[in-house]
Amino acid sequence: MMESNEFLTLENEALSVRILPGLGGKITSLRLKENDFELAAPNTGGEYRQPQEDYGKEDTAAARDGDRGPDFSRYDASGLDDAFPNIDACVTQWEGRTYCYPDHGEIWSHPFTVCETPEGPLLSWESSRFGYLYEKRFSLSGNSLFIRYRIENRSEAAFPWLWTFHGLMRYEEDMRLLLPEDFERYRCVADHPVMGAAGSILEAVNGRYDFTRVPKAESHSAVKYYGEGRSHAGQCGLWYPSREVRCTLKYDANKLPYLGVWITAGGYRGDYNCALEPATGFYDDVPRAIKNGTIRVLEPGGEFAFTLEISLRKEKQ
Repeated sequence: MMESNEFLTLENEALSVRILPGLGGKITSLRLKENDFELAAPNTGGEYRQPQEDYGKEDTAAARDGDRGPDFSRYDASGLDDAFPNIDACVTQWEGRTYCYPDHGEIWSHPFTVCETPEGPLLSWESSRFGYLYEKRFSLSGNSLFIRYRIENRSEAAFPWLWTFHGLMRYEEDMRLLLPEDFERYRCVADHPVMGAAGSILEAVNGRYDFTRVPKAESHSAVKYYGEGRSHAGQCGLWYPSREVRCTLKYDANKLPYLGVWITAGGYRGDYNCALEPATGFYDDVPRAIKNGTIRVLEPGGEFAFTLEISLRKEKQ
């Protein structure tokens, strides 16, 4: 068993991967060897700060008192990790209980235990606030990284939740977004000078905004939107034409039917990155997902398991 503050590395002929268990199993590097191409958005601060010291009491009393944990915006936004059991900090009443959800969830800010198994390294952590066990197992096969997730409710109470992939990836001005073809419309969820006010809904093909492209580097802008409704495609991706690399995310569309897109071209803290965010619900905070009828609930003893495949391949077009 390794210490949670050490880097974990995986490697085969096609890919090399570096994982930081001390920050929720964040993928700090995912590199395609053939092109020497790095997918993960870089850590511009040069170090990985540990947020645990910003937490109050890590127990149910803290949740009742409104402790929302560390402010995500104070920490380096880089690499690929998970937002669970929410994104936006919020408080929810459910079956007579009050649940306080930390900013960007709990996973990103906690150290995970690592165990080596024949199927690949297994990372795990148990939440005292919500009473769930969170596991993720990593393995490589050819040009793909597989992450197998399992979430088990070990408490005596059900709780509502969202899971969202929070994978911050490389930004390049000429990159293309490969979004599910069955999304006919997109909903802007943050005010934007071109897309309009938060809540605006645009057709996938329109005369105002091109959903296949990212903002120009000099725009110093940021955008966030979601596909309107559920997708049955089970995959999305990015194409980097100047680097001749295609990134593809594959997953079970029945378990992750929603998709968010986050892009900052210097508009958020001066960062440059892009995130494709398959999700269980619509969107970002638990009360909103409850209102939209897209929330999931984990019953006592229940579990939720799924696999995310991230592939990198050389592709000229």
